[in-house]
Amino acid sequence: MTGRNRRYKNLFFAFSLVAALPFFPVQAAQKADSSIDKKQMFKVSGVRRLNSTTAEIIFSGGRRMTIDFYGENIFRMFRDDAGGIIRDPQAIPEAQILVDEPRRPVSRLDLSESVGTITLATQRIRVEIDKETSLMKITDLRTNRPVVEETVPVSIEEGSVTVTLKEHPGEYFYGGGVQNGRFSHKGKAISIENQNSWTDGGVASPTPFYWSTNGYGVMFYTFKKGRYDFGAETPGVVRLSHESPYLDLFYMVNDGAVPLLNDFYQLTGNPVLIPKFGFYEGHLNAYNRDFWKEDEKGILFEDGKRYKESQKDNGGIKESLNGEKGNYLFSARAVIDRYKKHDMPLGWLLPNDGYGAGYGQTETLDGNIANLRSLGDYARKNGVEIGLWTQSDLHPKAGISPLLQRDIVKEVRDAGVRVLKTDVAWVGAGYSFGLNGVADVAHIMPYYGNEARPFIISLDGWAGTQRYATIWSGDQTGGVWEYIRFHIPTYIGSGLSGQPNISSDMDGIFGGKNPVVNIRDFQWKTFTPMQLNMDGWGANEKYPHALGEPATSINRMYLKLKSELLPYAYTYAKEAVDGKPLIRAMFLDYPNDYTHGTATRYQYMYGPDFLVAPIFQATKTDKAGNDVRNGIYLPEARG
Repeated sequence: MTGRNRRYKNLFFAFSLVAALPFFPVQAAQKADSSIDKKQMFKVSGVRRLNSTTAEIIFSGGRRMTIDFYGENIFRMFRDDAGGIIRDPQAIPEAQILVDEPRRPVSRLDLSESVGTITLATQRIRVEIDKETSLMKITDLRTNRPVVEETVPVSIEEGSVTVTLKEHPGEYFYGGGVQNGRFSHKGKAISIENQNSWTDGGVASPTPFYWSTNGYGVMFYTFKKGRYDFGAETPGVVRLSHESPYLDLFYMVNDGAVPLLNDFYQLTGNPVLIPKFGFYEGHLNAYNRDFWKEDEKGILFEDGKRYKESQKDNGGIKESLNGEKGNYLFSARAVIDRYKKHDMPLGWLLPNDGYGAGYGQTETLDGNIANLRSLGDYARKNGVEIGLWTQSDLHPKAGISPLLQRDIVKEVRDAGVRVLKTDVAWVGAGYSFGLNGVADVAHIMPYYGNEARPFIISLDGWAGTQRYATIWSGDQTGGVWEYIRFHIPTYIGSGLSGQPNISSDMDGIFGGKNPVVNIRDFQWKTFTPMQLNMDGWGANEKYPHALGEPATSINRMYLKLKSELLPYAYTYAKEAVDGKPLIRAMFLDYPNDYTHGTATRYQYMYGPDFLVAPIFQATKTDKAGNDVRNGIYLPEARG
């Protein structure tokens, strides 16, 4: 399906009776707080041009603020009352938020000064600063409408900066990264903070960027923690704060989600287009560490016996990647065979996903690389790519045993590694840690991998992560409805934050054994970019056939459907590089007061043609035994 010259098609999951929902009027926002903090109010004494795109605002007392235009509609605002000049944010390790060439041409920058106002203008926007109060207003010159209005002067105190803006009537706010369980933030407050909290209300991969339906976006240029309050504390007032001793942010003015997301991409880079094999299910586990011993309460294997796994030597059979030691049942190669035997599509395999696993049992790094290459050859012969999980360094390091020694260049060049997944033990500190690590791999993989497109799965991301890596939501417990419920708005919000490539573990990394929830998770994730089957961490297997019939046949059907939809998914994943995300909030195609809010948080469009409304809670069935999913918003058909 191309979406061209066709009737509108919808796909719904397991429901029989649906009523179109009514539209509810949105209450007008309360009048913004207009009180002025006298301590932070500085009179403006003048303006001067620094260069063709940059001006400097001079305040009373000698304070200065730089306004630097990165295009006709984007400018950077920098103010350090301690006297520091404009600079990149510092972090350890170093990381680069902006792309190498973030600027676009500015045809002209006009400066003017009247009795009460300083004005800076390009062909697209006008920035006015009140000389008495220092309050700023930004006007979109295409509509001659104010889109940003400060209500309180910028506050810079010890270790904190706060920007206070007016909330306009009918205005909605989106962004902030992976805000678990949320995507529409009107009347709410969100943390721009790496919390490593992977359940509802937590933050896994924050982004210091948001955008408004009033026609503007904001990105703070910082690695510091923040908090964005969109009328939660004071209705009608937007308060944006970061734990930074100076002001450094970008304003962008544009009309609609896609133009504003592209402004964000101009600064921080377009999202990656994952390789085609990445749209198929991936299987992850450690196959170079554990011991398997017969146990009647263990997992049933192909030899008809049950075995229990232990990370310590329990006298059982030690596993290996290639099963060359009479241990084939417990090898990584056997995983590929099982998917083939059960007729389950498989796109990629990570054989070292576990602390202390490694990928070989020889006395040298090169010997282990050869072992990994042998697995890779077998996998690729069966249409499967291999990758590696990473808990620490990517490059050789003195004092590390051959088992855990890493050399990402040899892994890519010699063994054919094409996937890398980061772990919280490595990038868990977030901010520049996550950005630094994935940038390294993103440059190495195409260079040493015959121009292979990088497929990196990370967490604890930041602004700029999207140009290198996809996002994984963290470790959660499956087998419960809550796991499905909160992930739906999480995926939607990630796309609205400039990260359209998001994934989570199939039926959780822990828990499971609930066939109904397991099936529902495979169903709805058919209509998502990626699927991670995280095996070996919980008490039960995580294969798609692990729970037997009818789950095996149903899961197989949906994995095959996902395979059949690859041309469609790839087409709109390509569009997401500079257009609408693949997982689309309903308002992106059907904008109104109802869809802009939280009423449609449990449904989305998968590209332009599939409306996906997952079953996310226990329901009463109809007479035929079908689950009934009520509360679905049905847009009018398109001719």
